[in-house]
Amino acid sequence: MRKKIVTIGNSAGVTISPADLQELGIGVGDPVEVTVRGGVLELRAVNKYEGMNLDELSAILDKRRIRR
Repeated sequence: MRKKIVTIGNSAGVTISPADLQELGIGVGDPVEVTVRGGVLELRAVNKYEGMNLDELSAILDKRRIRR
């Protein structure tokens, strides 16, 4: 697909459709890794839990746990 570079503040970017974001399993605010190699721009989803310690992960699980 072809896209245009758009201005975002003092920077530039490419828009990504909601369907493409869903297919990638990412959303607005999620971390991504951007690499430029041999004239190719590569964007990869990053595991949002990567780098968290056990206490941080436990807190997330506690918030999501269903209490009965």
